[in-house]
Amino acid sequence: MSAEDSARKFFNKKMTDRERAIFEGAVGLSSIYHQFIGTPISRDKDAIEALEEAIRRSTLLQPYKKDVKVKLNITGDYSKKDAYDYRSLEGRDFDVTIVTEYGDSRVTSCMRYIPEMKYVLMYVEKIEDTV
Repeated sequence: MSAEDSARKFFNKKMTDRERAIFEGAVGLSSIYHQFIGTPISRDKDAIEALEEAIRRSTLLQPYKKDVKVKLNITGDYSKKDAYDYRSLEGRDFDVTIVTEYGDSRVTSCMRYIPEMKYVLMYVEKIEDTV
């Protein structure tokens, strides 16, 4: 790992690049979940796309994030019926993929609602060596 990681000295010396990439991906997913739950959202397509892009861009600011894809699953028609026609973003609305690279490892982490579990699951989808 290059000297640019000023935080490395705080991590356990036995931690591998793979483990760190997994950790950094988990930080990204959990920050999205906890930061954006409760955000007011309507069925307005432009508002949904703007929020998806804001979540994507803000997550890319975090260390070692190489790619972020955000899809908010807000269903229904896209016409706001009155001033009270909105709801709060819920965990089940998220479909997120984050690619994190640290050292010689690239990890793809995901968050999505799994209907058969009735649960918003965060999981590691893929681990790759970059060398």
